[in-house]
Amino acid sequence: MRRPLILAIVDPGLRSILAAYLTMAGETPISTADHLDPTLDATLRDRAILVIEEPLIASAPRDWTETLRDQCWTGFVIIIAHTLHESVPENEGVALVDRHSAPAAIPPIIQRWRSQPAL
Repeated sequence: MRRPLILAIVDPGLRSILAAYLTMAGETPISTADHLDPTLDATLRDRAILVIEEPLIASAPRDWTETLRDQCWTGFVIIIAHTLHESVPENEGVALVDRHSAPAAIPPIIQRWRSQPAL
């Protein structure tokens, strides 16, 4: 089963252009301005690929990944940062993308993750 793709982005322009790029890449993103919306239940959060904009994460950059994991986002996560921070841990399943390159950079990351065998 294909992982759902959630776009949690505050900026409507960025959200629109990213949704367009992802749709052209064959994705069907679910768009929201609140990644903690109760309709995004634990089952969805466990399986989804989350693309989230930095202002929605209420913690210091070094704690972004841990904060999202504590909020039950256990699937793949792409964080769109306004400024790239060296203190943000990037590991398997977590990618940090500069806001200015997000529309071009994110579709290949998702494609790479989708090509990996399901856990």
